[in-house]
Amino acid sequence: MTTILKKSYFNIFLILFITIGFYLSVNTGITHDEFHDFLVSESNKNLFLNKILGTNFDTSYVVEGNKYYGSGFHYFSLIFELTLSKLGYFDKYSFEIKSILIKHVSVFFLFTISGLIFKKIIKLIVQDENTARLSTILYLFYPYLLGHSFFNVKDIPFLSIWLICTYFIVRITINFYKKNKILLKHVIFISLFTAYLLSIRISGLLIFIEYLIFILSLTSLMKINLFRFILRFIKEILISITLIIIIFIFLQPSYWSEPFLIIDAIKFMSQHLQTVCTITLGECMKAQNLPTSYLFIWLFFKLPIFIILSLFLYILIEKKIDKRPLSLIILGSLSFSVIAIILLLILLNVNLYDEIRQVMFLLPLIFIISLSFLRIFSKKIFNITCLFYIFFFLIQNVKIYPYNYIWINNFSHITKVQGVFELDYWGVSTKNIAKFLNNKSIDKSPCIITNRNNGIKPFVNKERCFIEFDKLHNNNIRPFYVVLMERGLRKGTPNNCEIIYEETRSLNFSNEKLSLAKVFRCN
Repeated sequence: MTTILKKSYFNIFLILFITIGFYLSVNTGITHDEFHDFLVSESNKNLFLNKILGTNFDTSYVVEGNKYYGSGFHYFSLIFELTLSKLGYFDKYSFEIKSILIKHVSVFFLFTISGLIFKKIIKLIVQDENTARLSTILYLFYPYLLGHSFFNVKDIPFLSIWLICTYFIVRITINFYKKNKILLKHVIFISLFTAYLLSIRISGLLIFIEYLIFILSLTSLMKINLFRFILRFIKEILISITLIIIIFIFLQPSYWSEPFLIIDAIKFMSQHLQTVCTITLGECMKAQNLPTSYLFIWLFFKLPIFIILSLFLYILIEKKIDKRPLSLIILGSLSFSVIAIILLLILLNVNLYDEIRQVMFLLPLIFIISLSFLRIFSKKIFNITCLFYIFFFLIQNVKIYPYNYIWINNFSHITKVQGVFELDYWGVSTKNIAKFLNNKSIDKSPCIITNRNNGIKPFVNKERCFIEFDKLHNNNIRPFYVVLMERGLRKGTPNNCEIIYEETRSLNFSNEKLSLAKVFRCN
């Protein structure tokens, strides 16, 4: 019985994780970027149909900068939208809202897939099934990524496909090291997923840095001349490049008539016009003028403490890794890839904002490196640490839902969190605020003024009156309600307004109450 339980606990966890996760994802509020993403996806879908079928659907939203936004994820999500939309649960919503909420399920599903790929990579490195299982449960419970998996249609799909690409470069590396050959099926798979990665976000080009580092590490350790290696596999390289270009352009109908728009896309997205600033250690750091410390500060406070500390174990396990050439190649390549990409983004002064969401795809790689180091150092310490953090993360996830993604590690006890770090910048609080406004004890006659009207409207009673936020300080008929959330939480309210509700959470059992949204009544 014990043996059966040992083998099946991960499957039981997975079933519960997926079931509960699907429910939580459709009950998470609509965030600030989702209407924009919906319009981009619909316009790209229409553009695709117009070019293939000769139809005349509206594509007016795919103009200027919008045509550079990838829609790869939305093709995948369409499978879920066509099936789940038939469920009665979504009948109360419009087509637009129904589509957005079902995309939440698609995102969570991809995150779960990333966990299974994460497990495969860990097992290839440490050659131990139980280590891979515990590592995966820990990874999937990590509040920061789990929170994003409930709604983030940009960064989680990108992270998930990046991890799949990493898995195939690892497989190619292992196969060549052991058998001195590269399988064509691996070349085809890595090409398909690389093209798909680019179709989600053009910054997927950074994956080629990882590929190059893997090749350099492999040829260096095996003492193979790089030029000869390239010549030997020139056919596979050409097949891969051809597949990537064809599939990428096929998934991006904006480029069909102008393939060289990809150059404009790279320029546009790397210097994305974003005037927002991100509160980082109490300073509002502007996206277009970031200090070098920006990424390092956020990684320091967002990564679990034991993940950060375990990275330094390399000093103690260097000799052990040297005796495991494959582990050395994989972990060394992943480590240098993370470092190289971070340094490149800093050197090129790429616009980054909303803490580390643009480099979120690096977090699974850091977890893989750190957990592997810890496991190689000591199996017993690894097991105890993982079990402790799994339990700790589970409690935190229950306690702070749906704001799991604002999680900050215990280094935050060094300083306060409110006003020191960016909090609910996505506006996940929309549904919880709507619940409060729907409360029977709340007067339904006053109009509502909020900086997130579109995110709240779908969840409140249909007859409610809304006023645009830019009219907040006009001579509005009183009484009225004012709802502030996201960065708007720092804005002022008109005279004679009193707070009647505040959405709060606390992190890591701290006594500090974090304010995520406020409702005022102005009489």
